[in-house]
Amino acid sequence: MRWARAGVVGIVAVAAAFAACGQAVAFTPQPVPQGGWYVEGFADMYAETMDPSNAEPPFGIDPAIVGDDEVDFAAGIIATFEAPDHDGDGLPDDGAYASDLRHFGAQIGNTTWDHTMPNTGVLLQVKAGLVTGLGSNITCTMPAHPDLEFFMPASPGMWAALDERGDKNLGSISGNYVLRDATVPEPATLALLGLGAVGLAARRRSKQCGKGT
Repeated sequence: MRWARAGVVGIVAVAAAFAACGQAVAFTPQPVPQGGWYVEGFADMYAETMDPSNAEPPFGIDPAIVGDDEVDFAAGIIATFEAPDHDGDGLPDDGAYASDLRHFGAQIGNTTWDHTMPNTGVLLQVKAGLVTGLGSNITCTMPAHPDLEFFMPASPGMWAALDERGDKNLGSISGNYVLRDATVPEPATLALLGLGAVGLAARRRSKQCGKGT
């Protein structure tokens, strides 16, 4: 219960920080001329807790990053999806939509995943015209590193990852996440599809806004 309460406080703090920067915590779908929608962005993850099962930390992460109030991991995503616009407001209707994953890149510690691995695509959750949540499975990656299964239902929210490699359990890491939009207005957005997901390599970066004084 203490962990859950701390997580709620952390989510509020993360959301407040992004609001102070004027940044959205969702992806903004852009219409594609041929039909459908396009999204591009990052799932920024803050590591708040780590529960190693032995002396080796999960995913080989540096324990010093846990609770440092910085974005510790970022998963880059480019996807297109089909969704109706029944009310004609120029935005996709609310709902959950399967997408065509054009690019995915994520790294947690010494472990990486990308869109070239067998995957289920990305399920996108749309609310009020924005992509507020996402989920996917990336499988058959053993033995190099564990399969990746994630569902981030509503940004900002909480994430957790368990490092299991065969019969070896290295423990887990968890924290808060926010979605960060990276789209640009049409027609420049579509050009990015031909650039091999420029700038969407998953990376560790410093928080863009400093902590309030």
